[in-house]
Amino acid sequence: MNKELMATLQRWECRDSTYQAAEPALVFARAKGSRIWDADGKEYIDLCAGFGVTALGHNNAVQRAVFEKSFTDESLIIHGMGDVYPSVDKIRLLEFLGQQLPDYLSRGALALSGGQAVEIAVKTAQVATKKSGFIAFQDSYHGLDLGILPLTSRSDFKNPFLEWMPTHLVEEIPYACDMALIEAAIDLQAKAGHGTAAVIVEAVQGRAGIRVPPKGWLEDLSKLCLSRGVLLIFDEVFTGLGRIGSLSTSFDVECDLICLGKALGGGLPLSACFGRAEVMDAWPQNQGEALHTGTFFGHPLSCRLGLATLEHIVEAKLIERSVSFGARMVSDLREQLAGCRRLVDVRGQGMMIGIELNEKGLGAVLMDVLRPMGIIALASGTFGEGISLTPALTLSEEDWAEALPILVKAIHSL
Repeated sequence: MNKELMATLQRWECRDSTYQAAEPALVFARAKGSRIWDADGKEYIDLCAGFGVTALGHNNAVQRAVFEKSFTDESLIIHGMGDVYPSVDKIRLLEFLGQQLPDYLSRGALALSGGQAVEIAVKTAQVATKKSGFIAFQDSYHGLDLGILPLTSRSDFKNPFLEWMPTHLVEEIPYACDMALIEAAIDLQAKAGHGTAAVIVEAVQGRAGIRVPPKGWLEDLSKLCLSRGVLLIFDEVFTGLGRIGSLSTSFDVECDLICLGKALGGGLPLSACFGRAEVMDAWPQNQGEALHTGTFFGHPLSCRLGLATLEHIVEAKLIERSVSFGARMVSDLREQLAGCRRLVDVRGQGMMIGIELNEKGLGAVLMDVLRPMGIIALASGTFGEGISLTPALTLSEEDWAEALPILVKAIHSL
């Protein structure tokens, strides 16, 4: 069935949209917790959680309760007119999310995808500062929408669209670099005449291979931005809401804008940009026509599930669990992979873990080795030299105990 379904997909879908070369083919059919079954009935342990989206696991009780209420209450609103007439659900989500964040981040806007949240932040920075330059970091990933594509590092994503992109407005410098390089980039943009609206940074670089910055680097970056009058944007689409052991890095390091997504919707499309009131209030008051909106922004069903997911993450202390269980995962991997000839490093923060190997492309090879062994993991790193593990924050002891020896065996076999 996997093979037949993949052939149907190849017939109808744009060939860029889905990876179709996996052998044997894999098409997801059912899922529960951290387990997935493909169209042929084969079972897998999911150590990706849909790029971190299903933080509570697949088909979890929170999801089911929200969906069941939507089906049993015949008058429950599913779609509204978010930028004209708001729904109760949109308002309640914004209120709860705002209450969980630091007091200084007190205004927010909703969207559907992480990239759209970044676009709100980028637009906000320009509106607030009247400047148009941005500083980003090598190997960063901030989305592929055309407006924010210049901020994403990889050239293969950007090259087909260079004629449409204002790449001259973006300075890209090494991640975790010396502050002098950031100072120089700010000076360069000032000299060019467009100035620096903001620096955008991932608290932990995800797609680049789970790169954790040195202790104190984000704090130094925050102080530098403040001293130079440059806004600081934390792209926490992947890292936020417990993934790296905190609801938001903005509790520990002050910034001006944060972008949230992935886990926020509990499995439905939902994202948010929150910021300081004085920054967000640079937008004019809506007089009946929003300058930045979308038909599905503030979608009531997504907001209901988002609110229920956030409440559960907080009440079930899954952020604290991310710290402890993630540390155990790293410890287990380091212990059992000690002396492995292919291993460069096991690193991570919370339940965002990277295994770096010693050869370009070896992470992609390992991903393919693990799949028939019943493990879903994702290749990562600038050159595909590792894999990332971002399982559900609810990953059970039993699932990890079963997955660990399979991971170790696969890596030793390379």
